[in-house]
Amino acid sequence: MFWSARSVSEMEEELLELEEQSSDIRNRQAVLINELDKINVAGSTGSRSTAEWVSSRLDVSPAVASDLVYAARWMKKHRRYQFRLVEGDITFDRALATTRLAVAGADEATLQHSETMDLVGVRRLISRQRRVTRHDERRVFNDRFAVAQPNLDESAWRVSGVLAGMEGKIFADALCVRADELRLLPGGDTCTRGQRQADALVAMAMDSLDRDGDAEASNGPLVSVFIDLDEANGTGGENGCEIEYGPRVGPNTLEELLCTGSVQIIGLSNGEPVVTSRTSRAIPPAVRRLVAHRDGGCTIAGCTSRYRLEPHHIRLRSDGGSHDPENLTTLCWFHHHIAIHQQGYKIDPDSPPLRRRLIRTRADPDPP
Repeated sequence: MFWSARSVSEMEEELLELEEQSSDIRNRQAVLINELDKINVAGSTGSRSTAEWVSSRLDVSPAVASDLVYAARWMKKHRRYQFRLVEGDITFDRALATTRLAVAGADEATLQHSETMDLVGVRRLISRQRRVTRHDERRVFNDRFAVAQPNLDESAWRVSGVLAGMEGKIFADALCVRADELRLLPGGDTCTRGQRQADALVAMAMDSLDRDGDAEASNGPLVSVFIDLDEANGTGGENGCEIEYGPRVGPNTLEELLCTGSVQIIGLSNGEPVVTSRTSRAIPPAVRRLVAHRDGGCTIAGCTSRYRLEPHHIRLRSDGGSHDPENLTTLCWFHHHIAIHQQGYKIDPDSPPLRRRLIRTRADPDPP
């Protein structure tokens, strides 16, 4: 095949040649942008800035456009880097980064030291050269925000925000610590870092809402679930299920609500209630304490976690399982919330009571 007919060194050499050509082209673009910037091409075309004009005309990202405009304005004031770029001694990205470092006020020794670094190291040097004024700190603090945005049916949420430096570091450290705690649980290493951090954020929020700090005694939420029977029938509850004043939910969440909380299900047809279940009560506190005392911790084989220990129905409530202690086993938050109710595992009924095993019960179908 074509790829096997050429050596790695040959392909690498061609790749370097292409990068030299690309850097030369970027430099020539920067020279042209400098001339256009002088005559205020942005203002004459209705653009808010030269970077916006470059982004629209070249069809490049705002970040690339910003780099080109910065190079156009500053490389001519630091010509030695532009000359090295023209000579092919350095790449456009290296010339741009070194120019930023010089503009930030780095001395000659720092500039020479940057020659031995990769671009990530040079960017760190640039950040260290930048002054942080009181005005900068107030601006960042005043710009802080955090928002959780649901999609139209609230079946998923996007979390985003901006924090000031110290507060952001505190948040990131706390998130990493909790994510690492989850990683150390049996099975926790099957998640990506991003997934563990999402689980950690939920766990931290649950800790905050648990005002009494007694997760073991919590009876879970009291909720009403409205089910549009016309939509839900035939889909196994994947359509038509919605929590009162809340999001749409699917069968996984319904099973977890039945397991952990008090739930009343109201069936709708043509928007009118046609059937209402009796409220499915949460596990009585005395039964919860009995099961917790009997098990002494998470009963999954090999698990030593004691974080948010919760009773779980071996035979699910949706399948007719009861609150009988023999149908309950104690699980940590990861094995209960993540492994069973989100990833689709269930307790192997034939496994020993204090060395429970998990077995897969379903495979997610291919998306339509």
